[in-house]
Amino acid sequence: MRQPNFKLGWFIPNQIAALTHPYAQITSEDFMGIVQTGQNLLAQVENEFHVIIDNRFVDMSSLASLNEMKQAVPYMNHPFLRWIVTIKPQKLTLNTSDLPIEQDGQTCLKNVADFPEAIEFLRKTVSEVQWQHADTAFFSNTNLSDI
Repeated sequence: MRQPNFKLGWFIPNQIAALTHPYAQITSEDFMGIVQTGQNLLAQVENEFHVIIDNRFVDMSSLASLNEMKQAVPYMNHPFLRWIVTIKPQKLTLNTSDLPIEQDGQTCLKNVADFPEAIEFLRKTVSEVQWQHADTAFFSNTNLSDI
């Protein structure tokens, strides 16, 4: 039996949740696991939080819009979710700096090119994040020494 192609948990406890995929193909079983794990993780959240989605290794032909995410994944409609920062797949050659920030209610989506840009964006945009509590081992193949 193959290992699930996702890791979902708190990057910074009760402040920044994170989702990453170690390899390209995401199956329907993976997707169902992402939905269930996320629902369980966020069931007790009572404060504003943010999500980093690391799609660097995922085999996607385009980016998902905020509306598509909210339709497909129930917890993307969480009342305390504020920022979703998505790292684009490496194989996509688009320039993320040209993409607008999407907003629906109080939830916003920002697409970025890489992990350092995701962290820099959240540092500039969100106050009160306890960066010293970041799980620096959460994202494989990423140097997090600068957090």
